[in-house]
Amino acid sequence: MKKLMCLFGVIGGLVFMSWTSPSIQATATNAEVQYSVNKISPGQEVDASSPFFDLKAKAGTTRKIQARVYNPTDQAITVKTRLLTTFTNDSGQIAYTQTAKRYDASLKYRFDQIATLATGSDKVTVPAKSNRVVSATINIPQGFDTGVILGSWYFEKMGQGAKKAPKGVNINQKYSYALAVKLTAKEIAVPKLTLGTVTPGLRNYRKVVLASIRNPEPAVVSQLKLTTKVTKKGSSKVLYQNSSDNLIMAPNSNFTYPTFLDDQVMRAGDYTLSVTATTNDAKWAKKTWHWSRDFKITTEQARQNNQKAKNDPAAPISIWWYVLIVIVIAGLSAGIVYLIMQRHNHRS
Repeated sequence: MKKLMCLFGVIGGLVFMSWTSPSIQATATNAEVQYSVNKISPGQEVDASSPFFDLKAKAGTTRKIQARVYNPTDQAITVKTRLLTTFTNDSGQIAYTQTAKRYDASLKYRFDQIATLATGSDKVTVPAKSNRVVSATINIPQGFDTGVILGSWYFEKMGQGAKKAPKGVNINQKYSYALAVKLTAKEIAVPKLTLGTVTPGLRNYRKVVLASIRNPEPAVVSQLKLTTKVTKKGSSKVLYQNSSDNLIMAPNSNFTYPTFLDDQVMRAGDYTLSVTATTNDAKWAKKTWHWSRDFKITTEQARQNNQKAKNDPAAPISIWWYVLIVIVIAGLSAGIVYLIMQRHNHRS
């Protein structure tokens, strides 16, 4: 069977950032990528030196942004671009290169719905050893007077595909750029996180308790640490726990945080999840939240998750199975002895 190795390089754009010290992360050299993208500073920025669009926003106005696509190769290339609304992925990081399956109910203004690509900017052909400028227009909503709208401008060169590697391994290399676009009217005074649903489930075929962490405010919440503990309802004994730091949430978003059961069997019953969340984001004073939520694991949920999990240990054999085996063996032995005796008596 062939193995599929997927390497998705996000180059040059701002795919993961700390809002207190923005940076660009690269996974390949420009020689490997064979194209690059840079923002053209539009003016009226919160930080003009930032590699992403850090724009001051005024309700009811229009902003134009531009980027330059470079092609240093000897052949023409075609690059597709898209405008995306960011969200928080299951790793607790801001996603700049994907579209969410669903957005949080608190999200009032989606970037992909208030920004429009100029004609011809959705797919641009760049001649050899040349560059082209692409443009987009942002219509800042009338009601946007507080908070942040966060999106991204995504670039991907067409024609990138799988390449053969030794031993029949396919390497699918797709290098792309994502320039973050941050619109700031006025930062909110205080961040607010909440705990949503708590359910048993699977994460990458591992048994977990999933807690929905919500950021219903129009603000990026960075330097976030989460700690979770699961106990039986009414007990203080910790059964399962997890902790993660350096998490960051997009404005008006949510994600499911896992508490892993490791190799333990998931059992039906009533449980309590305790969560502590702390942000040291420099925009505000240190803020900590404590939540507690009772939840139930049904017999059917436990059965299905144990059955589908890859790390489920073998269920211990009941002592009654051993008793049954002994009875069966004893019965067979007695039957054989009886038949032998009968045959011996018949011959006599």
